[in-house]
Amino acid sequence: MRIVTVSARTALSLVVVALGLCAALLAHTAPAAAAPKGGPESLVLSWVSDADQLRVEGFAYRARSVVDIRLGDQPIQQARTDETGRVEVTVPESMIAAGQSGASIIVIGRSVSGASRVLVSAVPPRAAVRGPVDLLPWAVGALAVTGLGLAALRRRGRVTAGTHRAARFA
Repeated sequence: MRIVTVSARTALSLVVVALGLCAALLAHTAPAAAAPKGGPESLVLSWVSDADQLRVEGFAYRARSVVDIRLGDQPIQQARTDETGRVEVTVPESMIAAGQSGASIIVIGRSVSGASRVLVSAVPPRAAVRGPVDLLPWAVGALAVTGLGLAALRRRGRVTAGTHRAARFA
């Protein structure tokens, strides 16, 4: 009975170590969702909601003022900045030239001093495929199930072998 307990503990320890290694690998390779770092001269564009919408963020505009967001020379929409002079809008993909990367997004408004402020950036490309990090949770789950299954088979084999030995010597 002691052999079975030691074997089960060893198998469980191996599974826990493997899960810990996989979690460390996931934490090390998966980039954290980077928060846009808006400085005084920045316009941040990023795809959100599975690349269905484009988030446009502009900084250093006059507080609570109206800014125009354009795609090239075509107006997309107007928005109002917050009390810090930051504007954030989400534009549907259908309005962004069918999602073509490289198209210019222009945000036009007034700076804190009242001068005209124009920020220009290109529409970023969307992610085309999934990477290996997307498969890691499934791999960890498969490893855990396999480890538990092997531990159960090992335990069953040792219990059965111990029963046959006891019957032979009786």
